[in-house]
Amino acid sequence: MDGEDVEFIARRVQVAYFAHGEELVGPADGPPEHCYIVKQGVVRCEGSVRLPAGNKAPDPETHLGPGDLFPVGALTARRRVQRVYSAAGDVFCWVLPREDFDELTQRCPIFLDFCHRRFGVLLDLSRRAVQASYALEAAQARVIHAPLSSVMHAPAVTAGLEEPLRQVFERMERTRVGSVVVTDSETDGPERPVGIFTKEDLLGRVVLPGLSLDTAIREVMSAPVETLAGKDTVADAMLLMASRTIRHIPILEGRALVGLVSERNLFELQRRSLRQMSDAIRGASTVDELAAVAADVREWSKNLVAQGVSASFITRLISGLNDKLTARLIDLEAGAAGVMVARICWLALGSEGREEQTISTDQDNGIVIADGAEVDPEVLLRFADSVNRALDACGFPLCKGNIMARNPLWSLPLATWKERFNEWIDAGDPQSVLHANIFFDFRALAGNRLLAGSLRTHVTARAAANPRFLKQMSDNAQQNGPPHSWVAGVLESLIASDVAEVDLKMTGTVPFVDGARVLALAHGVRATGTAERLRALVELGKARAEEVENWIAAFQFLLGLRLRVQHRGSSAERENPNLLDTRTLSRIDRRVLKESYREARMLQQRLAVDYPG
Repeated sequence: MDGEDVEFIARRVQVAYFAHGEELVGPADGPPEHCYIVKQGVVRCEGSVRLPAGNKAPDPETHLGPGDLFPVGALTARRRVQRVYSAAGDVFCWVLPREDFDELTQRCPIFLDFCHRRFGVLLDLSRRAVQASYALEAAQARVIHAPLSSVMHAPAVTAGLEEPLRQVFERMERTRVGSVVVTDSETDGPERPVGIFTKEDLLGRVVLPGLSLDTAIREVMSAPVETLAGKDTVADAMLLMASRTIRHIPILEGRALVGLVSERNLFELQRRSLRQMSDAIRGASTVDELAAVAADVREWSKNLVAQGVSASFITRLISGLNDKLTARLIDLEAGAAGVMVARICWLALGSEGREEQTISTDQDNGIVIADGAEVDPEVLLRFADSVNRALDACGFPLCKGNIMARNPLWSLPLATWKERFNEWIDAGDPQSVLHANIFFDFRALAGNRLLAGSLRTHVTARAAANPRFLKQMSDNAQQNGPPHSWVAGVLESLIASDVAEVDLKMTGTVPFVDGARVLALAHGVRATGTAERLRALVELGKARAEEVENWIAAFQFLLGLRLRVQHRGSSAERENPNLLDTRTLSRIDRRVLKESYREARMLQQRLAVDYPG
């Protein structure tokens, strides 16, 4: 805020004292007459929340500390407050009359913006501070969010399905391009891309097979072709290239082809570009080569954080590259062991299954075997063991709980997997719920993906039809969460003491992951990612968009905080790479952390209401 606006507040506020238990403002008082800014002490907030169905439920108790202001929503909307604000101990507040609050919102757009989206403003400030701490230009952050229309080649060089190779190659040489989009014209409609051919395809598809240059381009093109829209971002293109192992993406406007984006168009974020790392994975022939790329991926993520890239995108990109790395290891080891991957599906579990992998994570995986497939169990387990050990060498430690494909318990035929999930869902004992938390986030990573799809269909229907199991999952999801001592006043004393460390995984991201999983299972959502699961609830009318976006923002902040902590030291250097010393946080990050924990409690409160004891 400008100095004049700060001075405006300073001239008009008065200091007020409130004794322990004294009410500052409540629903019975009518529309509030003052804005309170906590100067010293802790203000307790109690009341109820309104659920999507119109019901009310107790609101988890929250606390406000020095620097917090209230009741902003009631002041701006000219309505009664919905909760009771009372002093928890001796409290001093600066008190600003309502008419002065109104004048301040009119003269100071920054303050008005803060009042309208308080959590968002705090997150923005936190992101800026992170960028500064990583010592990179803030302007770089805009690059990854730029629309593809700003970086694409336009127009794209095209060829018809039946054009001969000679004619296509002459056009590529004349226009000096390395790729051509193959199109098929519809009656009275635009050309639509149906395939793509690049110079990289020339040797393997034309020269070595000895094809005639009179051959139609349709015989050698890659199809089908992945496309994006001009309004999509560089980040979207990077994710698609990483997940599909492609280098060129046609850009559409509606159904019309308007341009082409190649990996070369995208900026380089590290000493290795996305293409270089993808090429290195694809061309690797040894575990050591893949281990070197894995190290580059972890280092590369630092630059992404420095550029202000969201934690959800970073973890999805890390997971995408790790997927490719694991798939390459599987190919190498399957070839050496004589295993036919078409008969099996390698499952990613846990954070990899949710595409939320950070840089310090162990491996959780399993194998689905096609029913009736002739697979030697001993050969398969030796193959799985070699892959698990290779992943360990690449920086993904062996799972301490032995949730790995080399364990015979987790290398099973499809029918047996379905029976195993049925047992967990029907039994609902603590061990079954523990397994469900890990295995329900499965995702196909390599091999026959139809096997994972069949298993997902079975599990989704079975879980949604068992209310008792969902209740048990809900109870378990409420076990992990923010420490009750993390209220405003106690937080400051914790930071000043020797007990200022918190586990950002167990008390931070896990409540969101567990809560999203329960609600997704209850409503038949097939997605495995936490944010995708929560947004699906909005689409189904099972949650309000505003509360879901707050949950996602809090989850992503905590995920980003975990990445920052992990960048300071490897898991080899620290027993718990998710342990945060809160004394290292800025004041802004402390406030965002407190708000994020509050959102975690709100999500757990939703579970308590949906599945009461």
